[in-house]
Amino acid sequence: MEFIKKIGYHICVTMEEILSPLPPRNTGAPIESVQAPTPEPGIAAAAPTPSAAPMVSTPIAATKKPFDIKKILPWLLIVVVAIILISIFSRIRKTGVKKLIKSATVELNYWGIWEESSVMEGLIADYEKKNPNVKINYKKNLQTDYRTRLKNRLAKTGTAQEDVPDIYRIHASWIPMFREELEPVPLLTSNTMGLETDFFDVYKRDLKAKGGLNFLAVPLMYDGLSLYYNKDLLNQAGVNVPKTWNELRAAAEKIIKRDSNGKIEIAGVAAGLIDNVDHWSDIVGLMLQQSSIDPIKAVSSDDKKIGDVLTYYTLLKTKYNLWDATLPNSTQMFASGKLGFYFGPSWRVFNIDEMSGGKLNYEITTVPQLELSTGELTNIHWASYWVEGVNSKSANKKEAWKFLEYLASKEGLEKNFTTASQLRKFGQIYPRKSMSAAIITNTKLTPFVSVANNAYNWYLSSRTFDNGLNDEMMKYFGDAINGMALNGMGTDEVVVTLKSGISQLATKYKL
Repeated sequence: MEFIKKIGYHICVTMEEILSPLPPRNTGAPIESVQAPTPEPGIAAAAPTPSAAPMVSTPIAATKKPFDIKKILPWLLIVVVAIILISIFSRIRKTGVKKLIKSATVELNYWGIWEESSVMEGLIADYEKKNPNVKINYKKNLQTDYRTRLKNRLAKTGTAQEDVPDIYRIHASWIPMFREELEPVPLLTSNTMGLETDFFDVYKRDLKAKGGLNFLAVPLMYDGLSLYYNKDLLNQAGVNVPKTWNELRAAAEKIIKRDSNGKIEIAGVAAGLIDNVDHWSDIVGLMLQQSSIDPIKAVSSDDKKIGDVLTYYTLLKTKYNLWDATLPNSTQMFASGKLGFYFGPSWRVFNIDEMSGGKLNYEITTVPQLELSTGELTNIHWASYWVEGVNSKSANKKEAWKFLEYLASKEGLEKNFTTASQLRKFGQIYPRKSMSAAIITNTKLTPFVSVANNAYNWYLSSRTFDNGLNDEMMKYFGDAINGMALNGMGTDEVVVTLKSGISQLATKYKL
């Protein structure tokens, strides 16, 4: 551009000279000869100076014809215009290429919860390296109000709003609350992943629409409920690891220790109440599943079964006094070495080890089972896990499914587990049956993995913080338990109110 400015300047100067009103410059015309003046009459002419030679007219050589700018001016203008056009086209071309590259790159926004960005970065980098046309933006969200924030953000899909997720993590029990926002997993994608054949059966029960063929989300992990026990307290009391609910109650009675005022110093089992019992709703949900109860169905025969579950749970407080409201919460109590039995998911290992300084001598086993009239035991367990969904309004569904295929592959799951294990004791439990052998030797994970295929989930999953279906269902069950355990209300009375609440939720969420 500087060169163009200079050419323009010189053209202007030349044009000014051509059109100027001033006299033209000296062109080099010949000088005329000069003669001596004629003397006046009566005056003698002066003698010429001897040395003076007569002046002779000598012509000056003619100069070259002046440069005519008018002849080349059109060519100069053509050159200037050409340079300007080349510059403009060059810029347009560069901008166009950039826009083309940008338009060819697909950006996927991925909302997660629980998993750190440092764990996901490696997986994302590997995928982007193999798929250079894809850029993935992972965001770990805070658990507070996550469900409502996610719901509101998904509603902005298609607007100018940035950071609307294409992929997002939800709890398996949230499926009814996200039906409209979940894109069903394409059957080809489902087959490629092996969702029907290689993933635990619990996913088929939880993640498919009623009567539908398509999964509604993709599981990348598994977790559930198991029974933690203090080995030292069991050895001191001389009791074995219980396999049934009755054995659990009997063992807890032998472990419990009280002071002179009857206050519990060493508790047997954390159950019977809700406020200071972590995961109480999972325990009750497990009991309902083992009793083959579907509280959604308005079957009168189930009313007695629901009453029996609530009665057994509250008797651990009201009749056997194995737990009371003055004790610290169950996780803290177990980590301090003052609780025999504790119910919790696998991730509670991290909390307990941190709170106890890694000094607590404990193990984990599968949850107690009901004893059938035949003498056999049920084999039903509790699942509580998170899944990945694809935004039904996303413009990038195809790329979203391809990325989830990678995350759900054996390679992706192994990398996730390995990376997470560098930050904590272990990563997320594999959701694939074929990968169970790789982690089942870890004694802390064995009780979860070994029974995953026989686990069930319902709308009593604790610590989802959904401010929705789970929390509302827990409120109705919690009121029933408190009514029986603290206020002396009868079973029939609380069950009527409870069933009414469940019916309202069934209508509200189209269960």
